[in-house]
Amino acid sequence: MEIDKEKLKDLGIDGKEADVYLALLRMKKATIIQLAKKTGIKRTTVYHLIDALIEKNLIFAYEKDGSKDFVAENPELALRKMIEDKKEVVKSLVPDLRKIFGTSPIHPEIRLFENESGIKKVLEDVLSCQEKICRYYICDFNLEDFVGKSFVDQFVKKRIEKGIHSLSLRSFKYKPEREKETTHAKQHREVRFLPEGMKMKPYMCIYDNKVAVISSKEEKLGFIIEAKEFAEAQKNIFDTIWNTIAI
Repeated sequence: MEIDKEKLKDLGIDGKEADVYLALLRMKKATIIQLAKKTGIKRTTVYHLIDALIEKNLIFAYEKDGSKDFVAENPELALRKMIEDKKEVVKSLVPDLRKIFGTSPIHPEIRLFENESGIKKVLEDVLSCQEKICRYYICDFNLEDFVGKSFVDQFVKKRIEKGIHSLSLRSFKYKPEREKETTHAKQHREVRFLPEGMKMKPYMCIYDNKVAVISSKEEKLGFIIEAKEFAEAQKNIFDTIWNTIAI
C-alpha cells in the first residue's frame, strides 16, 4: 500500500525520517541494522532518525537479552497525540504573539463573505470577542431565516458559554420565537428598543476592534471591518443611542 508522503510531510515527518517510520510500521519491530537494510539508509543516519521519531512519540525502544528493538506506536493514537501537543504549543504562544502583533502598526482590514456559509463565518468570528461585550443592532432581520434555527441556537449557546454579554438595540418588530421560553438575563442579554420609525436594516454587531454587518436575506452578503478607530466610533454612537433615546 502506497502512502502519500506529502501528508506525512505536513505533520513534520519528512524525507528519510518518513522512510524509517513507514518501514517500522510494516516490520512491526526491528533493530537499527534491520531498518538500515530495509530502507537502504546508513546505520549512523538511522540512529539520528530513530531519535527524532522517539522524540515525536511515534516509536519506542525496548531492550531484551542485550538487544535493542524499536516498535511503532499505534499510529492513530500517536498522530492524535502529536496534533494535541502542537495545539498546546500554539495555545501557549498565542498570548505573547498577540502582544507582539499589538505593538505593530495597525492595518485596517475588510473581509467579505457571501451566501449562507459565509454568513456563518461572520457569526463564528463574533464568538472570538475578547472584551466580552457585543453591541447589536437588530431590526427587521431574523438570522434563523438565513442560517437556520439550529445554527442560531448553537451560536447563542456558545456566546453564553464564553461569557459574552449582549447589548441588543432592536425595533419593536423583532421578537424571535427562541426568546419566548427564557429570560434575557439567563442568556446574558440586555435589550432596549429604538424609537418607533427608526430603522436599521442590516444586522450589525460591534465587538473588540471589529464591526460585523450582515445585509438582507435577499443580498446574502456579510462583511467584517477590523479597524480600531472605526470600531470605537461605532461603539460611541451605539452607547449614545442606548443611553439617550433607546426605550
